[in-house]
Amino acid sequence: MNQVITVVIVEDEKASQDYLFRFLQTHFPQIQVVAIADSLVTATEALKRLQPDLVFLDVEIKMGTSFDVLAAVPDLKAEIIFTTAFNTFAIDAFRHHAFDYLLKPLEDKSMIDSVQRCLVRLNQQSASNQIVQLLQTLQSPTIPKRLGVQTLEGIEFVDADDILFAEAKGNYTELRLADGSKLVTSRKLKEVEQALPVTAFFRIHHSYVVNTRYIKKYLRGRGGSVLLTNEMSLPVSVARKDDFLKWLGQE
Repeated sequence: MNQVITVVIVEDEKASQDYLFRFLQTHFPQIQVVAIADSLVTATEALKRLQPDLVFLDVEIKMGTSFDVLAAVPDLKAEIIFTTAFNTFAIDAFRHHAFDYLLKPLEDKSMIDSVQRCLVRLNQQSASNQIVQLLQTLQSPTIPKRLGVQTLEGIEFVDADDILFAEAKGNYTELRLADGSKLVTSRKLKEVEQALPVTAFFRIHHSYVVNTRYIKKYLRGRGGSVLLTNEMSLPVSVARKDDFLKWLGQE
């Protein structure tokens, strides 16, 4: 293929940025990396301005997630290869519309296979409405409707809508449910966050992911706090305050 393929790498880990850049330079001379972004803001700007043919997209980046990036650039005509450390069933939701996903740590064999197949597709057709279909899948409030929670005893299923918030407890996560009960999972909070619908849940603190549908009031302060419908109060970290208020459409 003589056609030059433009690529944007969206990745917040320097080691992964370097690996992807070196890998593409070494194995695919027809690919030109036109930008490397590590946050929601820089990724959105790069994709809108450059409109690349292919995007390597990490699931979790600075200031947000890959889902936020795609929502901000819905007219993007590009193939998407997700790179992630999380092999949860949420991955399957976008696998149908993304070209591929690769689990970290990234390694040459799977990368070569994925990129070669992607180049064939790019040479044959455009990505057309892939991004629109992907966003419809990701942003549906019913995806995932039921969450499979790995506990010490096995797997317990719970409706995502019934989760008030998730709280980090060391290497475990405690889910507080709307009926007042608690459920402890052996997954870390970051893994639980990745499996929850991005349209309803927000990481307000390093220890808390909250279901925004149950927020009754935001109380101002250095970071502030949220009051839930069950009258429980959760802190909002200073580092996440601005992004949280923007997400709520208040700033």
